[in-house]
Amino acid sequence: MNTYKCGACEDPLSDGAHCTVCNRELHFHCAGITETGYRKLGDRKHTWRCSKCKISASNQPPVSPRPESESAILLEIRALAEKLAPLDFLKEEITVLRAEFTDLRLSLSETNKELKDFNAKIRDMEARLKHVEKVQEQVDILQTRLDKLEDENNTKEQWTRMNNIEIKGIPQSNHENLFDIVGKIGTKIAYPVSKAQINFINRVPTREKDRAKPIIVSFCNRYVKEDFIAAARLLSKAAPLTTGQIGLAGNQRIYVNDHLTLQNKALLSKTKKAAAETDFRYVWVKHSKVHARKDDTSPAIVLKSEKDLIKIK
Repeated sequence: MNTYKCGACEDPLSDGAHCTVCNRELHFHCAGITETGYRKLGDRKHTWRCSKCKISASNQPPVSPRPESESAILLEIRALAEKLAPLDFLKEEITVLRAEFTDLRLSLSETNKELKDFNAKIRDMEARLKHVEKVQEQVDILQTRLDKLEDENNTKEQWTRMNNIEIKGIPQSNHENLFDIVGKIGTKIAYPVSKAQINFINRVPTREKDRAKPIIVSFCNRYVKEDFIAAARLLSKAAPLTTGQIGLAGNQRIYVNDHLTLQNKALLSKTKKAAAETDFRYVWVKHSKVHARKDDTSPAIVLKSEKDLIKIK
């Protein structure tokens, strides 16, 4: 930035007003104008005059000498005029500042209104949030009660199936004799059962459309049911039980298991999946309960619900 000297006080000057009459660069205060007032002149800067040049231009033509007292008064008036010259620009600047202040006050008023509206919305949201939190608490309580009721219902339903076994893999025919089929299975597994030991026997629908309906056998005695399943599993360890071994067509594998509820079947499936992911070697059902074991030396884990799956992870 270029540096000049003030034409009035001769102090260094980097920025100031330019008088178009005396062609001097002046400090704003030496020129009799504020910086803001000078910058607002716009095109009027091309005709602007400093206070000294204004006073010189307003002087009257020379007149006859006056008494010394009048000259002193005139000097005082001129000095006062020099001091008062910036007032015109101060008045203009005050007008501009007043307009800016009015705009600022209006802006603040609008901002305050927006803040009030915003605070009202925040209070409304807080009230709604508290309501939602209360509702959520009630939902959590109801969900806990529902889970408990479902577990209790599943336990009761499983209890009604304690004497039942489920046999899968037997092809279905129109004139089949289910008692005869169960008897042949009992003979093959070295645990023969009579018709008198069976409460009822029937095929039930399945979700797997392409497979034969499983056979549900309800024994009159739960211990007979447990021994029947144990004998079938013992045989399966040596060689799988198949339809051909009991005189039926094909060589399809036969499965003999506890008659589980839908909830427990889902738990068994998820347990097998979790066990495969965590290298658990054994998953089985005993007394209609799902069991798992890491290896031959680890303790058995009983899983009663999906929450217990964390035990094998």
